[in-house]
Amino acid sequence: MGGAEAYDIDALQVDPQAVLDGCGERVACDRCGKKVRFFCYVCCVPVGQLAGKIPQLRLPFKMDILKHSGELDGKSTAVHAKIIAPDDTRLMTYGPDSLADVDLDRTLLLFPGPDALDIAQVDQETFDRVVVIDGTWRQAKGMAREDARLRKMRKVTVHPRQTRFWRYQSLDDSFMATIEAIYFLYRDSVARGGAYAGEYDGLMFFYKYFYQFIQGEYAAQPEKRFTWRQRERYIDYERAPRKEAGGGQRKDRRDTSAKVDYEFADDLALDAVFDEGAE
Repeated sequence: MGGAEAYDIDALQVDPQAVLDGCGERVACDRCGKKVRFFCYVCCVPVGQLAGKIPQLRLPFKMDILKHSGELDGKSTAVHAKIIAPDDTRLMTYGPDSLADVDLDRTLLLFPGPDALDIAQVDQETFDRVVVIDGTWRQAKGMAREDARLRKMRKVTVHPRQTRFWRYQSLDDSFMATIEAIYFLYRDSVARGGAYAGEYDGLMFFYKYFYQFIQGEYAAQPEKRFTWRQRERYIDYERAPRKEAGGGQRKDRRDTSAKVDYEFADDLALDAVFDEGAE
C-alpha cells in the first residue's frame, strides 16, 4: 500500500508520562497474581495504583479483537484497547467457535484489500460491530482467507499512515501495529466532513508511552546501535525526549544483537526494535 502519510504521535491529546513514570517496581495483578508494571496482558486490567488514572473510553461501535493463537500476549498491542475501552471491546483467541454470536450482516472486518471500503465512507447506521485481526500479516491473511465467517463480512480499511511501531516488519511502513489501526479506525469513522477533536486519542495512551520511551533511550545513548532492517531514521535523535545525558557519536552501522535495557522489556517486548516477528 503506497502513499502512507506521517502522523504526529507527540500531538495526541494524552500525557502518559505524567502517570506512568510514577510506576515503580512490578506489582502483582489483583486477579492472577502475575507481577507486572503497568497492566496485566492476560487479565487485561491495569495495576491497582493506576486505577482511575488512565483513560476510559466508550466507543461508537463495538469491537471484537480476534487474536491468532500464535501471537504472544506480551507482544500484542491490542490489549491496550481492551484496557482503555473495556465495555466496548472483546478480546478472544481465534478458534472454531469464534464470533458465533455475531450478526454477519451488521459486522465489518478491518482488513485492507481492493474490496475494502474506507471506514469514512461507510454509513454508521449499517453496522454495529467491527472485527479486528491481531497477529502477524501472514497470520491475518490466513485467517481472513480460511474462515468462512470472516469471508462473509464487509471489509473496511483506514487511510494509510506510516507506522511508529518498534517491532521490525518486512512490509512497507503503512502496515501499522494493531492499536494504531484500531485508533485510526475510530478516528476516521467520526472525521467525515468534520474536524477530529481527539475523542479517541486515549486508545494510544500506552503505545505513545512505549514509543517515547524507546525514542528517549536511544536519544540518551547515541552510541547504541539497532538493526539496519528498521526503517531509516526510526529513532529521531533530534526530537526524542532525553531521560539522561548521553555521550559518544552515533554509529552508522546498526547491530541486530543490541537490546534496550529496562525491567519490563520481557513482558511487553519493547526490545522488539530488533524483533522480526511482525511479518
